[in-house]
Amino acid sequence: MPKGSSSPVSMSDIARLAGVSESTVSRALNDNPLINEKTRERIQKIASSMNYKINESARNLRLQRSHTISVVINTGRSGGQTFSDPFMIDMIGSIADRLAVHKYDLLFSSSIASRSDWHSYLMSSRRADGVIVIGQGVDDTPLRDLQQQGDPLVVWGGTSRQGAEYCIVSSDNQMGGRQATEHLMNLGRRRILFLGDTAHPEVNGRFEGYCAALNEADLSGTTRQLTAGFSSESGYQSIIDLVAQEGLSFDGIFAASDSIAMGAIKALQARGYKVPEDVGIVGFDDIPIAPFFTPPLTTVRQNIHRGGELMVEKMMELLSGKSAMSDVLPTELVVRGSCGANPDYQPVEEFFQDTSGER
Repeated sequence: MPKGSSSPVSMSDIARLAGVSESTVSRALNDNPLINEKTRERIQKIASSMNYKINESARNLRLQRSHTISVVINTGRSGGQTFSDPFMIDMIGSIADRLAVHKYDLLFSSSIASRSDWHSYLMSSRRADGVIVIGQGVDDTPLRDLQQQGDPLVVWGGTSRQGAEYCIVSSDNQMGGRQATEHLMNLGRRRILFLGDTAHPEVNGRFEGYCAALNEADLSGTTRQLTAGFSSESGYQSIIDLVAQEGLSFDGIFAASDSIAMGAIKALQARGYKVPEDVGIVGFDDIPIAPFFTPPLTTVRQNIHRGGELMVEKMMELLSGKSAMSDVLPTELVVRGSCGANPDYQPVEEFFQDTSGER
């Protein structure tokens, strides 16, 4: 191509300089393993020196791909999580960052859970090349339908339900339930309330861990579950109502999420009870505000960022024609002030004070 020419560089220009066919150039620029590494690097170097830019729109049209992944929140409308939930913000942010590495866009679909035909809305219309779903939901029929139609699908959820074959990435919810409950028991709590909606597979796994821990301590007769949605408001109202009916009939709470736990703490404080002196509380998630709450929240940490990354990697495997296996991430107990194990916690007002004169 003549120096100073304003004409755009084409694949045929690169092919002439490299001494290969245009199809070889195309494969090399797309990192196709059919082209050996040395040839790929040489062609890519030539393309870079000529300031060649791939026409992404044309390529996507040719490949019948949108280069977009739809992300769906599927926890239900009643008491469900929304995009503004701190857990969701962390998870979706992690997914978006990882998709960007693979040069994919994110299409957020907040209302899709109410639709009866996800395939038609998301896939047949070419809105997205695949679907990442956060939450299995109370009814996972739409997920099974997507998987059976061959649509690339990865789900953040609990354990797989019988007959479900879609790829699931999850925390070890049973392990987390055990960790929280055993910790409260080790602190002398014997009337531990489980606060959460067990209709959701993720929450049910946490409840199973809670029950197993009580069983092993010969406290199975103390098992008690109170339904609360994934929100501080729901946690607050559930405890307000319970205390109004029974007074303080429990000395510990294992909440299925940090948001629920924070609502429960505010409800107890509103009724004149102290946390952790009267009731020890453990949450689940370890959202960013947890250490700055009053009292700082003891919680079971999920590796939210790794979960988001892993779902994207599983999606890339499916899009390349490979199978993707389900994966389970370990949980970790993070001890702070709300359980009673750390009575010398600093309230948030003191947390930022510089008492030593140093930073």
